[in-house]
Amino acid sequence: MNPFTVLEISPDASPDDIKAAYHRLAKRWHPDRYTGDEKVEAENRFRELAEAFSVLKDPAKRLTFQQQQPRPQAGSVALEVDTPQERTSEDWAVMAKAAFEEGNNDQARALIYYAIRMDGEKPQYHSLLASILEKEGGDLRAVVKALETAVRLAPRDVDSHIRLALHFQTLGMAARSQRHLQAAREISPNHPKLRTPLPKGPKGTKTQAAAGQKGKLPAPPPGLLDQLKDLWGRLTGKG
Repeated sequence: MNPFTVLEISPDASPDDIKAAYHRLAKRWHPDRYTGDEKVEAENRFRELAEAFSVLKDPAKRLTFQQQQPRPQAGSVALEVDTPQERTSEDWAVMAKAAFEEGNNDQARALIYYAIRMDGEKPQYHSLLASILEKEGGDLRAVVKALETAVRLAPRDVDSHIRLALHFQTLGMAARSQRHLQAAREISPNHPKLRTPLPKGPKGTKTQAAAGQKGKLPAPPPGLLDQLKDLWGRLTGKG
């Protein structure tokens, strides 16, 4: 693979030219725009674009590639150097996270899907997918599905339990919401994001915790939605 050829740019292209070419072609070949056999071709092209961009955006990798190219001999044409690089699921996940942090949600979503396709047993991949879908503001049930997979693979993932609690509350599923919030408390009762003060009862009454019911957690307070929103703010840093 010659990354300059893949991105349709010259070997002396500037970093801005490289970035512009990548975004232009990535938009053209994004798999979500195709179906059937065309979608398969688009996935391959999109993957090649991501690999080429990964090489050329890094000055050290770009220099290494250019140094590996053979010098053209008299009367001959320089051949492309085929330097295949087998990427792992972690490579795709790292690229997806970088794209997400740069605000390129479409690219991030496509890349994390590649990672999950290669290894669907990594809970952090599904958690990242949920974050991408949350930012897009699309189908909330798809977000829930990704988080449920993350929790299934990592049952003690407190943050995912909290996020599920909020989303189930939004979907009107209070029982499921309460179950995940309770699970988060049981896993890490002193977790910073769970340090929400309980409402005070009437004077002279005692809470379950104060009554000394050892080993039992207090039931969630009546204002569960407000509490969940507060927890979500703490989780995302927006609180």
